[in-house]
Amino acid sequence: MFVIQANELSTIIEKAKRTSGDHSHLVTVHSRKQEEAFSFFSEEPGILFVLNGQLDYQIGDDQFRTLSQGEYLFYPKGVTVHIEVTRACSYLVISLTKKLVESFVRLLEQYRSFSPEKLQAPARVCIMQAKWPEHIETHLTHILINYIDQNDYLIHLKLCEILYYLFPDEHMLSKISYILDMFYYPEPIRKMESFLLENYHKPIRIKSITESVNMSESQVNRLYKKYVDMSPMERLTTIRMEQAALLLRNPSVTVTDVASQVGYQSMSAFVQQFKRRYKKSPKDYQKK
Repeated sequence: MFVIQANELSTIIEKAKRTSGDHSHLVTVHSRKQEEAFSFFSEEPGILFVLNGQLDYQIGDDQFRTLSQGEYLFYPKGVTVHIEVTRACSYLVISLTKKLVESFVRLLEQYRSFSPEKLQAPARVCIMQAKWPEHIETHLTHILINYIDQNDYLIHLKLCEILYYLFPDEHMLSKISYILDMFYYPEPIRKMESFLLENYHKPIRIKSITESVNMSESQVNRLYKKYVDMSPMERLTTIRMEQAALLLRNPSVTVTDVASQVGYQSMSAFVQQFKRRYKKSPKDYQKK
């Protein structure tokens, strides 16, 4: 068993890279050369941590975005993720399986009085890029050590701990609630969710949504009302607003660019919807 020293993540990464075979059913560790490109379809929702180097990713046919060392990508089930490696990198992927998420929620219910049913406004968006908290590096190092030792028991415990730090408040925990919901949604809902998450940046009409599952508009509306408590177009607006809020974390991006990136052709319509949801203009939100 390895003993962790200060700033040891890079050393452990190298040891993990030299291992062969499947060392875990919970996480995977990858190393890619510069200019490598590949794609995968997410059978499960997941979190991708860039341990070193840099890559560009694309969800569906949205624009490519850069993910650097110290950042993670939180992606949903049922989307195609394209990766282009811009600087040789290593990354770790956590598959958010039904078993893992339910285990995490049970711990929260037992020790933190958390209940998904009590969430006031579920944030059902599952595409997010962020810098990981500083102390997460220690937990990732522990996971890599247990990966080398082929110890999924300790990996499972450490993953629950990482999820606890990545989802510290109601807004973030609502994303976990969304993941749980997705495991139980009927297939048409899951397909439409994938369609919206891959295409929200483009103009979408209700006909496009119904055609993605070969159902009538009335059938689609009934399904969304029953399982999501909103119409498909309201759901699309929710996705766009959440993604816009994430993009506005970057102080250098313009409101016009953000509106375009989340599928709005009308700036006034974008600003109106944003104010309705966040009670302030996109520009004021960006300054907070």
